[in-house]
Amino acid sequence: MKFAIAAATAGAVLWFWVAAPWADGNDRWHLVADQSSVTYGQVVATGENEAWAFGWKILGIGAWIPMADGPHRPTVFHWNDGRWRKTDFPVEVGTVGQVAASAPDDVWALVGTSVVRWDGRTWAIAHEFSGPVMALSVVAADDVWVFGDRRTWHYNGATWTEQAVPFTAWRVSARSASDIWALDGEAARVHHFDGGTWTPIDLTPALPKAPPASDPLPPDLLNAPHLRAITADETGVWITGEIGMSSFLLSWTGSGWRTEDTSATAGRMGRALPPVPDGRGGHWLLGSTDVNGNASALAHRDPSGRWSRVPSGGELTSLSAVPGGPLLATGQIGRATGVFRHLP
Repeated sequence: MKFAIAAATAGAVLWFWVAAPWADGNDRWHLVADQSSVTYGQVVATGENEAWAFGWKILGIGAWIPMADGPHRPTVFHWNDGRWRKTDFPVEVGTVGQVAASAPDDVWALVGTSVVRWDGRTWAIAHEFSGPVMALSVVAADDVWVFGDRRTWHYNGATWTEQAVPFTAWRVSARSASDIWALDGEAARVHHFDGGTWTPIDLTPALPKAPPASDPLPPDLLNAPHLRAITADETGVWITGEIGMSSFLLSWTGSGWRTEDTSATAGRMGRALPPVPDGRGGHWLLGSTDVNGNASALAHRDPSGRWSRVPSGGELTSLSAVPGGPLLATGQIGRATGVFRHLP
C-alpha cells in the first residue's frame, strides 16, 4: 500500500506521539517492575494479581566486557499485593529454563539439571536429575512431568518415577492428567499422552511445504518447517512454527489439523513462546513488524479466526496471563526495561 508523502509524515508524527519512549513504557505497555535483569527473561502469571519474573545477572569478567557472556546468577521477582519483590532462589549459578505452575503456591522451574519448586513460602530444589532437562509440565501439585533426552520423570506428590520414552520433548502443554501434548524436538511430530500411553502424531501432512512467496530467503534455503511452541487448552491444541523466515500457526480443534500463514496477520513470531489464551476462546501471540522479529507487536486471534496486530513500541521477550488477569510481558520499551503490563 502506498501513501502520499504528507500523509506518511503526519502518520510518523502521530506515531511518535503515541509511542514515545517514556521512562515507564508507553500508552499500551506500562512498566510495573523496573528490573533490567529480566529484560530477556520470562514472566509467568499465576493469578489475577500474582506473577513471577525470572532473569539473570552475568557473573565474572563477562559482566564488564561488552558482548561477552559468562556464568549466570538467576534473579527471581514475585508480584503479589500490587508489589514486586526480589525472592531468594536455591540455585546460585545457572539459567532458568521452562517454568510452569498449577496454582500460586505451586510453581516449578527448570535450572540446569535441577527442578525447583515454590510451595507458597520458599523456593527449594525438588529433585536433581542425572542429565540436562528440557521440558516441564505441571498438571497439579501431585502430577508433575519433567522431560530430558528420551527420558521422562513423573512426580506423584511423594515420589519421582523415571521411564524411557521414544522422543525428546521440546515443549509440553497439558489439559489434564490424561491429556498431555509434547512437541518432538527432533521431528515434525507431537506426542499425546492419554493417561497410560504416549502416541506419536505425524504433523507433516498439515505443515507448509515451502515459505510464502514474500519470504526474504531464497526458496532453496532453510525450507523445512520447525515447530516452536505449544498450548493445549479447552479450545484445542495450538502450535507455532517457522519455515524460512516466516511463521505459521498449526491448530487442532477436533476436526483435523489446520495451518495458517501468519506472515501478514501476526508477523514473524521469532521467539519460542506459546499462544496465551485470552479466556474468551481467543489467543494472544507475540508477533512483530520486522523480518527479524525484533520490533515486537501484540497479535490477537479471536475465536472466529480474525486477527489484529498492534506494535508494542519496543522489544518484548515473553508473554503471560491467566484468564481474567492482566497481560504481562518482559522486555524493553524506550528507556524502560523489566516487566510491563498491557493497557487495553
